Amino acid sequence: MLITSSRKPSVNTRTLCKYLASFFNCEYLTRGKMGLADVMLHSDNSHVLVVGDYHGSPGSLMLYDEEGAELLSIHISMFCPDGYKFSNLKSMEPVLMGDGELGNMLSLYLGVYQDECDGMSKCIRVKDDRMEFLYSGKLLFRLNVKSYRRPEVAD
Repeated sequence: MLITSSRKPSVNTRTLCKYLASFFNCEYLTRGKMGLADVMLHSDNSHVLVVGDYHGSPGSLMLYDEEGAELLSIHISMFCPDGYKFSNLKSMEPVLMGDGELGNMLSLYLGVYQDECDGMSKCIRVKDDRMEFLYSGKLLFRLNVKSYRRPEVAD
């Protein structure tokens, strides 16, 4: 997976992109003036996650397949606990805990296994109204889910 931002991201949006890239063990691409088609050329035939901006904060996650078709759109707000310093987490694969509709879609599209959080791993605890990103049982950050949608697929 490749993670990038909207064209003119805020500092907080760029920070979230870097957090997500570290959490998912994937590449973060500084977008600049690139259009989505140009971003797709850098994706090595993998999914692309675009973090959008809303009033100076991360406001959306848009997930695209290898050909640029939208798979999932999530409107979010972000919460980070005070005093926590995020570190490089690229050494282990994350697991996803949650069996609702959003959890199942994220597991499928992000290629993250669904399992119980064991307290020693990177874990995403997903409910329909939030995604909590945990490391060794501690909350790194939370994305509050305002709404999500999966585009209609034409037959």
